[in-house]
This record gives sequence, C-alpha cells and structure tokens, in this order.
Amino acid sequence: MFALSLGGLAGAQTSTNHWTVDSGETVGAGANVVRGQVGFPGLWADIIHGTDPTTEIGGRLQLNYGVEGLTSSTHFEMAVNFLLRKQFVDTGKFKFAATFNPGLLFYTAFSTTTFGITFPIEGQFGIPIDPKLTVNASFGLPMWVTFGDFSAFYLPILFGAGVEYLLEHNIALTFKLRMGPTIAFANGGSASSFTLNALFGVAYKF
Repeated sequence: MFALSLGGLAGAQTSTNHWTVDSGETVGAGANVVRGQVGFPGLWADIIHGTDPTTEIGGRLQLNYGVEGLTSSTHFEMAVNFLLRKQFVDTGKFKFAATFNPGLLFYTAFSTTTFGITFPIEGQFGIPIDPKLTVNASFGLPMWVTFGDFSAFYLPILFGAGVEYLLEHNIALTFKLRMGPTIAFANGGSASSFTLNALFGVAYKF
C-alpha cells in the first residue's frame, strides 16, 4: 500500500509538472510562461498565463520579414495578438486543445503601409513520448483581412508538426513547422500562394 501511495504521488507530481506550449496541454493554473521563437517568418515573443488547469491567455508580438508566412511576400510586418488556448482532451497518452489568437497587423510594401486584422483558429494534438519529450500535430486556419488599397481576405490552410523537449522542469525547447496554401480573395477573384512557418523556440515557466 505504501508503494502504491508513492506511485500515485509520483504520477500526480508528473501530471502537475508537465506542460506544453504547442502540444495540446496548457501551462497550468496560475503559471506564467515567456517564450521566444525565431525562424521563418520572423521573430515572435509570447507571454502566457494559465487561468485554470485547462485554459490560458496571453499576448504575442511578431516582427516578420515574411508577411503572415507568405514565401512570396518578403516585406516587414509587425503584428500583435491576444492568445487563448483551451484544452478539451487529456487521456494521458493523447491531448487536444484549440486556440484562437485574434490580433492586428501592419506591413510595408511598395512604399505603402497596409493594415489588417487576424483571427486565426487552430486545433493542436499532443502525444507524450516520455516525461520530457512530446510530439505534436496541428491543423490551422490563420485567417486575416487587409484594408485600403490592398484590401483582401486571406484563407491559409496549414498542416503542422513539431516537438517539445523539457530541458528542465521550467525550460522547454520547441520546434514547430506549419505549411500549406493561402488563398487570397480580392476584387472578385482569387489566387493562392505557399505559406510556411518554421520556428525554433525556448519557453521559460516561472
């Protein structure tokens, strides 16, 4: 019985200490996490707060050289987002969460500054391999709209995969790859472009 009690305590501690930023499991109630990512389309900085065991909110600042990940649109972009993530499934071996990250953006191209709003949604799946390593997959529709001379509605359809490794109980190394087409609708027509996100990151929980 004593051994079983110790085993149960260890399991509870593992569950309490385990967290992810991309893999279907939130950071935990009352926890705060800062995260930096770099790659394509640019540099991202996040701050995340766990409001309860399955919900988190936060903010993101993006400085991009590829507008919303479009490989054909290498212009300076700045964006800010509100982050919301909710976990719906946790069987221990499989985790699922959904995100909604609305925000504002502007980018400069052809001597013109264009403004827009973003309303991306995503489902993310996580599979823990061991207490430190988690692999993930995702499907997202990071939609956005621009206004002015270049007004259009953009519908990216992105499939993704990634990995998170807990280097320490409060430090995670991350990599996430997402790619797919973005369909732009403007002036009664449409066109598609390839979109890529490939970001390495470090997250610190305190």
